[in-house]
Amino acid sequence: MAVLSIHRKPSFWLAAMLTLAHIATAILLWPLLLPLGVKMLIVILLVISLAYYLCCDALLCANKAVISFSLSEKMRCTVTTRSGKTIACDVLGSTFVAPYLVVLNLQSEGEFFPCSIVILPDGIDVDMHRQLRVWLCWKWQSDR
Repeated sequence: MAVLSIHRKPSFWLAAMLTLAHIATAILLWPLLLPLGVKMLIVILLVISLAYYLCCDALLCANKAVISFSLSEKMRCTVTTRSGKTIACDVLGSTFVAPYLVVLNLQSEGEFFPCSIVILPDGIDVDMHRQLRVWLCWKWQSDR
């Protein structure tokens, strides 16, 4: 049984894009006709959102951040979090694959909500990024 194992590293491109998107949202918020208290609350929520997604997806410093995963031929995925927890998941049909981005949507056993792994080319080895894209585009599509 063939397995594709990928070890992730921090993605500084993802960190930059997340930061720019959150800053742009905060800037676009100010011209709106909302009370100052509401605007400040939204900005605080944006800062919390930025910190959460930077730690979980870009910098991989949160305990629940996925630091490695393995795909099997049956399109089962086993993820390992920074805290050492191993979770078995199914790859969902909503997974997005492009040359510049892979969004791996997973449904873990016993969980209602799916989770996503956002992968930019600087977040894994270049050859692994290519193999992952090929695996998801061809292998997974043929197994559906």
